[in-house]
Amino acid sequence: MEKLTLTRKEAAELLGISIGTVTQWVLDGRLKTYRVSNRPKSPYLFTREDCQSALLAGEVEPTKLRNKVKKVEADAEFTRRQKEVNKNCAECLICLKRIKKTRRCSRV
Repeated sequence: MEKLTLTRKEAAELLGISIGTVTQWVLDGRLKTYRVSNRPKSPYLFTREDCQSALLAGEVEPTKLRNKVKKVEADAEFTRRQKEVNKNCAECLICLKRIKKTRRCSRV
């Protein structure tokens, strides 16, 4: 006899995703869950139909790839800021050299 409900681990295996992703889909509302009782610690239960609906709801992007894209974007932003700071530092050094020579700064 086939089970009517699945545990979080069984749902993850059926969907081909991690248990953490199953939890995230539940929090996002993408995957419908059921609980045995109203207690907060009651385990989530899933149906096969709800799991299939969650897959049809949208494309599944691997978590590692998504995190890699975010890291590349963050690195690019950091590099841009670092260049800006280096440029400002270079301008300040030039100004300091002028101050030593003329005793005043043109930037002030």
